[in-house]
Amino acid sequence: MVKKPTAWIAVCILCLQFSVSVGLAQKSNRTEKVLISTPQPYDRVIAGIKSLGGKVTQQYTYVDGLAAEIPLESMAAVRSLVGPNSITKDKDVPHPIAASMTLGRKVHGQQVGPVQRAKAKGLKPIPADTMPSFSSSHSGAYILNTDGVDLQRLHSQGYTGKGIIVAVLDSGVRPGFLSLESDKSVIGGIDFVGDGQGFSNIDNEPHGTFVASMISGKAELDLSGDPTLLNAISNYAPSAIYNGSSVALIGSAPAAKIYVVRVFGTVSEVGTNESTILAAIQHVIDKRKLYDQGRPGGLKIDVCNLSLGNTTLEAGRDLLDKSVDALLAAGIIPVVSAGNSGPATLTTSSPASSFSSLTVGAANFARNDRIANDVMFGEGLGAFVRPTRDTQIAYFSSRGPNADGRPEPHVVASGFSNIGQGYFTTSDVSMASGTSFAAPIVSGVAAILRQAFPRASATEIRNAIIDSADGKAIGNGATVLDEGNGLVNAKDAFDLLESGHVSDKLPRFDNPTHDVQKNVEKGTDLKVVTGTVKQSLDKLKPGQRKDILYLVKDKTDQITITLDNVKPALPPDQQNAFFGDDLLFFVHSAKTSAIHEVGDYLTGGFSTGGTFIIKDPEPGILRISVSADWTNAGTISADLKATSSQDPLGKSTFDGAVADSQLIVIPFTVPSKVGVAEFRLSWDEDWSRYPTNDVDLILIDPLGNPIFDAQTLNDPERATIKNPTPGTWLLVIDGFDLPAGTDHYKVTVTLDN
Repeated sequence: MVKKPTAWIAVCILCLQFSVSVGLAQKSNRTEKVLISTPQPYDRVIAGIKSLGGKVTQQYTYVDGLAAEIPLESMAAVRSLVGPNSITKDKDVPHPIAASMTLGRKVHGQQVGPVQRAKAKGLKPIPADTMPSFSSSHSGAYILNTDGVDLQRLHSQGYTGKGIIVAVLDSGVRPGFLSLESDKSVIGGIDFVGDGQGFSNIDNEPHGTFVASMISGKAELDLSGDPTLLNAISNYAPSAIYNGSSVALIGSAPAAKIYVVRVFGTVSEVGTNESTILAAIQHVIDKRKLYDQGRPGGLKIDVCNLSLGNTTLEAGRDLLDKSVDALLAAGIIPVVSAGNSGPATLTTSSPASSFSSLTVGAANFARNDRIANDVMFGEGLGAFVRPTRDTQIAYFSSRGPNADGRPEPHVVASGFSNIGQGYFTTSDVSMASGTSFAAPIVSGVAAILRQAFPRASATEIRNAIIDSADGKAIGNGATVLDEGNGLVNAKDAFDLLESGHVSDKLPRFDNPTHDVQKNVEKGTDLKVVTGTVKQSLDKLKPGQRKDILYLVKDKTDQITITLDNVKPALPPDQQNAFFGDDLLFFVHSAKTSAIHEVGDYLTGGFSTGGTFIIKDPEPGILRISVSADWTNAGTISADLKATSSQDPLGKSTFDGAVADSQLIVIPFTVPSKVGVAEFRLSWDEDWSRYPTNDVDLILIDPLGNPIFDAQTLNDPERATIKNPTPGTWLLVIDGFDLPAGTDHYKVTVTLDN
């Protein structure tokens, strides 16, 4: 029988709410960083926040919103001031990092880091004004990072991005790298980090420099001093070498200029806040507006590269996504990396989930993979580690759809073992993977198309790139949720724009329902299943992925997944010489969109079969993702079975209704000699719903100490306390962000003696 708060508890709640709020603030001295959606002008709201002890840290011009820091005791009053469903957390945005090229695998006992290094004996500039003639005579320069993008013909005609400015929101740049400095590609920038480093500093984190080099880099490298990379390229891309030992690094828009917007600091483990990204996007639009108005300080920024991403509870409709809509509306093409949270579906990041973004996933070209393997593990091993030649989708590339049913990504570009500069020293060559490094290739394509068609709108250029992508370039059975329309093709986009048959409108989508399952099944060919599920996975090509979308109902105790009858098509002596042929098996939680940098995977890795137990899964649509290993030599088949069991008790200690902005306080007595107390909060509008509600649980022990362990994006929220202080604890249910308006919560307290 479910116990509900009795009348005396209800009275206590009314009496305690104010004192608890004050106590929380006094004990923790804590404020909450929030984003507030509210219409302009902001004067009344700003004055109200100030009177309540808070402060507004950002005012946004192109989206209706503010960033603020609010004392905990004032949160309810601020919510009353701005209205329901207006406040969200100013979430942390993870620092973008390179993805693993091996997923932790070892060859000959060697395990390597995510970025590989090779030495260049010497570097020479390739002047931007010589690019047309250079590209005409050096076709091999285009097969390392931009194979299939068909850039050479446009570059040879003089479409190299000349006169176009690309804003790069990232970790700043590191000066001294010839690929960027041969013609002073970086024309300026701004620092939003505030650590004194500035937008250009040798100590800046390298990610942004590598991204910029993918756009406007141009340098000739003499690799004769370190034969490792030279021999690897000779083995798998011999046409890229000229003059015996030279290789050219050519960005997709080598004559474009870079405007640097630094939003990430020097430590890759530390990210930034969404409010900072919003301020940076506003700055980019401001610069363009000043230019359009003919005022001092303006810059004609035509493209904005955002190789970054974050979790969203409301894909396409939160302030970060709307800020990307504002970029496009201002005439700036927003190119956004899809994220590195694959291979499961429903893992696209924000603002890639914006209605206006040009979202880019990562392709894996065999040539680059093999070159990197030679560098990592030894000359000649690349073709053994990656035996097939087909172009695949990188295992880590985030997949659609969004929770509202819209498919993602739009296109893909090379994002596996790309070769550039930015990491290590200024004389080094770097190899790195990630959708972060696929997006700038597409940003460069947008730049050269802007140069070629100055009268085309930003939306037309965006749509032309998407509509002209090559859906046949990926050879591993990829679907629209893996590759979108396919590999970006600059020449085909050029031809489409020249034909005049490109829409100046964004695609229209039906309004989503409140049910993620209905949205997904309406917007894609996916089907959500539950109960006992059996599925045969037949003849998966290397890199090919199949997902089972499994509906986890409330009170599910565990899910048992069995992967068996794993059968490679080839005999053992014809399979991958190092690893055999196997599968990648991942189970992603019910959380939708990108979570952290690499997704919220409950288990995952290489597999030849087995039984996997998922305890206490979050309610919603769990994803069971099975891929043929990208290093397989042949196809592979397997059988999968999933079953679930329910909690036989399924009891809650307390339950009730909670509204957006409401704070509910429930006293609970913990007796003496309790070894462990577990507090569990769940609610109905979980990750199976769009948008998702964010309800938090704050505990206050008998001494008045607040515990914030259950203030996360998890559902249910859990806090486990060892040797809890006996006495009256307060359970604070915080309806922090409830787009649905209200919700029904359940709290279970388990005491273990």
